[in-house]
Amino acid sequence: MKTPAATLTGVVALAFADASIVALALPAIYGRFDTTIVGVSWVLTGYAVAVTVAAVALVLVRRWLPTRPLAMAGLALFAAGSAWCGVTGSLGGLFAGRVVQGVGAAALLAGALELLGGHVGRDRGRRLWSGAATAGLAVGPALGGALTEAFDWRVIFIAQVPVALLGLAVLALSPTPTPTPTPAPVDGDSGGSAARPLWATAGYVTLFAGLVGALFLGVLLLVEIWRFSPLVAAFVMMALPAGTIVASGLTATVQPAVRVVGGTLALCAGLVGLAFLPAASLPWAAAALLLCGAGSGVVARVLSSAAVPASGPLVRSGGSVVAAKHAGLVLGLVVIAPLLAGSLTAGAEQSVVTGTGVLLDARMPVQEKLSLALSVRDTFAEAPRGAVPDLGAAVDTANRSSSTTAVVQEVDHRLSAVLTRAFRPAFLAAAALALLTVLAAFAVRGRSRSGVQGAPRALARAAPAAVLAVLVLAGPALVAAEMRAGARDYGRFQETDPCAAPADPYPGEGVDELVQRVAYGALHGAACELGLSRERFLLALAGQTGFADVRWDPPTVERTVRAAANRALDDIEQRGDLPGWTVSLVRAAVRSMPLEEILRIVGLR
Repeated sequence: MKTPAATLTGVVALAFADASIVALALPAIYGRFDTTIVGVSWVLTGYAVAVTVAAVALVLVRRWLPTRPLAMAGLALFAAGSAWCGVTGSLGGLFAGRVVQGVGAAALLAGALELLGGHVGRDRGRRLWSGAATAGLAVGPALGGALTEAFDWRVIFIAQVPVALLGLAVLALSPTPTPTPTPAPVDGDSGGSAARPLWATAGYVTLFAGLVGALFLGVLLLVEIWRFSPLVAAFVMMALPAGTIVASGLTATVQPAVRVVGGTLALCAGLVGLAFLPAASLPWAAAALLLCGAGSGVVARVLSSAAVPASGPLVRSGGSVVAAKHAGLVLGLVVIAPLLAGSLTAGAEQSVVTGTGVLLDARMPVQEKLSLALSVRDTFAEAPRGAVPDLGAAVDTANRSSSTTAVVQEVDHRLSAVLTRAFRPAFLAAAALALLTVLAAFAVRGRSRSGVQGAPRALARAAPAAVLAVLVLAGPALVAAEMRAGARDYGRFQETDPCAAPADPYPGEGVDELVQRVAYGALHGAACELGLSRERFLLALAGQTGFADVRWDPPTVERTVRAAANRALDDIEQRGDLPGWTVSLVRAAVRSMPLEEILRIVGLR
């Protein structure tokens, strides 16, 4: 490949990669600036919106813009925006730099398609441009994760400046390409109606809207919830481009419409697989990402042929495809980011309830249980906004028993499970968006040319079809395997109904066990009186807001305390911890005792 063509292919991949390259840096950016999940998503969305708007504008004014100056201006803007993103000290400045990057990328990508056609021929240029686009978007997260792990998230942007300047220099010094004859259409593109590019472009929108679910959500899950390093997450995310590269080539001779439907189903199945992960397990996540990449790669190869026809202005076609892909990213982020934010808010509440339940069920001395509960509470309170606390690292277990360490690990595991489950609605929404891509099959109806003659022809057609069939069937198989591994109930916690709690909630013969049984009986009685689970009652009693709507006025306090005392005495009598006459005397004394005196005795006054 000639130097100008190779350089153009590289900068096209870089410009498309920039839509996803910061994905693994989002947790670091999230922690650096005072923002929200929705706010940090605009680091991706701002770039995609700018590319979309600028690309549409370029389509409208394409006839007045010379191609090489357009691409060079785009590279210059892209370099300037990258430099600004790398040095800015505010989130607003980062957004502004991303917008400048996006405008430059739109100009570069629209012009690069026609320049590549001039250097290596229209058909090969189209394939190089489409391949660079797919590879760039898929490899972007891994590259960004490696740079973030090795250096800092700012290096992601700074490293792009010399690459863009090199591309600018090569374009300036290279000879003006001369147009070459248009080759015969391949890969199912045989002309067709003018509506075909429109259908294919719409297919890109929904395809990338679904794909952003795997990119954006997958990265946040791996780094922010499962707490893997960006480098490890980058390695796992490489399953996405691996599936894209392998599957798109192996199924190239299957009829285009069949590929669109089959690839879309595989992508949707991969997203459903991510929604129903049965554990915080890298192999499960990698398998689902591999399926997402394979499905999207099969569809993208077909759409690239239909969206960029064998005739017509390449700047217009390139601008339309660029706008469609980034509009899909915007659509996906606009839908899933608020959905994820809401789910994580509910998940954070549920994780506190779950942790409380685990501590209540723990078999350990009461004093150690109270100390651990206070440590866990402080760890949650002191965690950075939006961050998932690492209880194993935050709670000092050096001077605690092995049973306490096991409880801390169990709380940490349950926390991860609850928040992993909170990603489920967003992944399913991404799958629903991706499913709309099947409509693009109308754009590519027709037969694909296998290019194989003679006896092996039937086998050459059957093998790719078999690969596609395996790909489609792998989705249900993956989800079924996840269900067998416990995905249905993963992250679910059943709050204890205090009214139905047993009278012997904490077995044992020692004094500590007796004290805990009495305390649990009182807790169950009070919670049952207020119609709350024991976990939510305890959080409300501790002054935690948002878990229960309890108005602690004097009548409520009195009936709650007396219900607690009666339940504790009932359980003591049922277990036989004290003689019946003793329980009767205590019950009569409590019944006649003023509330203030009861509170003083139990240490609440």
